Amino acid sequence: MNKLGDAALSAQQLEIYQYLARLSADDQGIEQIARALAQFSNKAVLIQDKRLQYLAQISLPELTNWNDILDALQASSFLPSELHDRKQAHQVREPITQIFETCARLVMPIITRNVARGYVSLVARSAAFEPRDEMIATQGALVCAMEMAKVKAVNVAEKKLRGDLIQAVLTQAITEADAMSWAERASFRKTGPYVMLAMQWFGRETPSLRRLETIVSGQLKRQRGRVLSSARENEIVALYAVNEERGTSEAEAWAANILQLAQTEFPRAQVAIGLGQPVARLLDARASYRQAAQAMNLEQRLRHNKPQAYANLGVYRLLLPLTETGELRAFADQVLGKLLQHDGSDKGQLLETLRVYFKNRGNVMKTARALYIHRNTLLYRLDRIREMGAFDLDDAETRLKLQLALRAHELTREEIQ
Repeated sequence: MNKLGDAALSAQQLEIYQYLARLSADDQGIEQIARALAQFSNKAVLIQDKRLQYLAQISLPELTNWNDILDALQASSFLPSELHDRKQAHQVREPITQIFETCARLVMPIITRNVARGYVSLVARSAAFEPRDEMIATQGALVCAMEMAKVKAVNVAEKKLRGDLIQAVLTQAITEADAMSWAERASFRKTGPYVMLAMQWFGRETPSLRRLETIVSGQLKRQRGRVLSSARENEIVALYAVNEERGTSEAEAWAANILQLAQTEFPRAQVAIGLGQPVARLLDARASYRQAAQAMNLEQRLRHNKPQAYANLGVYRLLLPLTETGELRAFADQVLGKLLQHDGSDKGQLLETLRVYFKNRGNVMKTARALYIHRNTLLYRLDRIREMGAFDLDDAETRLKLQLALRAHELTREEIQ
């Protein structure tokens, strides 16, 4: 390119940067920045975050397979190899051209503090990109970095406000009137009922609490104004304003989604989530938190792989305090002793058979189907249980004792093993 061309491109670069920077200064947001990039380049535009989720996308009529393009470019395998390591992506100084079967793109990382926080892409039917397109992608990434830094600063301030509110509620270091005022500043619903949730990693492999916090933060956007969260020591605490008619069902569904996302991202890790019971006032959320923590601790023992609602714990609420005394383990040993010894060398067949038998209210056919065994096999196992423990399974008191012992074993099995 000659000097005249270089001068013209530099002038355009300054003009484009000033226009995009003005959009950011006027709080027009990522969407308007994407539209401006599309107008300047006459190309489709994608702006993605670090997880390759779309923050904005502007299509072109000739890209009839746009939805397929969007789906494909959310996969990390479609990123250029130079951008796979987000901490090294800052070394990429110019947009990278990629040619696919049905389209091509020019992609530039969005860098803040020497780490890729996202990506700007210009997409076209063919790879006929010009220096002007490279300049537009570069300037777009630069202004998007400013926009993301600004948004992050706002989010950090809001996060502190939300965390301070939760901390003040849990420590009772605030009046109800002040709590209401604080909730308004945090854009949180001021009318209950409220439910507290507690969640944390557990088990042998535990990612950092920051990882769980990131997953929760992503789900806060889906329930804006109804959920606040805060990291406390080794757990995440959330305050959920529930619908009075639906009770905790929405909060349980929200928690189940977090659990699923955590398992997808960290398949070797485990998350325990507990929910307290609804309370009418913000300051009463402290009681709901205690219940949530108890339910969370119970899930770490039960490993049912679902959010545990305190209201649904049933007899476990009575048994859990006894785990600290040794009484539950002694009771389980006394009642199930011979079955425990047998199952220690036989993959837990008899205990599982007994548990499913009680779950199906003693119905032989339903129990056999649930265990995927023949009816005669089930009858043989039940006879073995009767013989080994001298149990009368037709006696109501014996059935109650066995069901309590099974739950006691479930709560203390880690100690036994």
